[in-house]
Amino acid sequence: MYKKIILIQVDSILLYPPTMALIYELDNACCDIVVLTTVVNDQLKGVLPKSVNVHKIGKDYIYNRPLLAKLENLFLVRKNIWDYIDECYDEDTLLWVMSNITVKHMGMKLLNYRYNLHLFELVERVSYIGKHTFGLDLAKLAYAAHKVIVCEYNRAQITQAWFKLKELPLVISNKPMPNDFKRNSEITQSELTKKIIEKLKDKKIILYQGVVDAERPIEPIAKAVESLDDSFVFMVMTGSKCDQLKLYKKTIVLPYITAPYHLEVTSHAFVGILIYTPVYNIFTSPLNSIYCAPNKIYEFSQFGIPMIGNNIPGLKYTIDYHKMGICVDKLDIESFGYAIKDIVDNFNTYSKNALDFNESDDKSKIIRQAIKK
Repeated sequence: MYKKIILIQVDSILLYPPTMALIYELDNACCDIVVLTTVVNDQLKGVLPKSVNVHKIGKDYIYNRPLLAKLENLFLVRKNIWDYIDECYDEDTLLWVMSNITVKHMGMKLLNYRYNLHLFELVERVSYIGKHTFGLDLAKLAYAAHKVIVCEYNRAQITQAWFKLKELPLVISNKPMPNDFKRNSEITQSELTKKIIEKLKDKKIILYQGVVDAERPIEPIAKAVESLDDSFVFMVMTGSKCDQLKLYKKTIVLPYITAPYHLEVTSHAFVGILIYTPVYNIFTSPLNSIYCAPNKIYEFSQFGIPMIGNNIPGLKYTIDYHKMGICVDKLDIESFGYAIKDIVDNFNTYSKNALDFNESDDKSKIIRQAIKK
């Protein structure tokens, strides 16, 4: 096995629980790990293993920074990354490149090194400006990688077909790192959230955690909960602006708590919500939505929380297939209301199946394949 791993991620690792989980797995495999990332703070160092060396590269990554500033920072980050790698790289080193954003910052120079290409999203092309301007030859970078890694089986098949890969990419699930949180954990990071959770201790919390946007249309849930009796509330924990949800009396919007402490809130949910619809933008394929692989599936299942999703392959063949919740055919009040009532009636069965699903996922073996010489 390669004993020296340099993991590179542009953007905050705290926003990516799968990256934190991967670092823990590599540490358990007795690798020497160096993390190069754009956001370094005491909170990050506090959640990673003490044996991991963390180095800051460039300025903090900001998605909607002005174009000129973005390009300037890209070259600064690229220089910082390669200055470090060229000083430390040897025959026992494997680079682990996280996400298409990081690939864009590293460039085609990657071809001269051993690297794993870990793609969070389904992307056919990496461009520097817009969709059709100059970019990287992602197919060539994928073909030359030691291993290509994705988070879901269908994504592996699609990626192999897109890039004409000889080998099917490895599938490493988005299951977060092990933690000590239990059902109904104490809320430690926010006094406001703690008071709200305590006030709702006798309610059935329908919980959505994450981004609120066109890909994740959650307003029908708010409408459905309005039509139920007063034992139900809809809780949304997000960093997104969602003023439209303030119209609903039974909907509570909370600010997001950084991983892994958001799980303290998760642990109080009665039902977990996962909704993904195709979007057509410049960065990812619409297939990215329907073949989703949300880490929320593992976060909810850790606590035996039944789930409601919509009828797409990424959720139907996890939630429905393992009988740990329901996938609705329509995103409307009637469908969600029926699903919530069904979970009330069959809660214990769905909950046990969710716990069994969580226990069945073991990615240590696959990660060892990824670092094998």
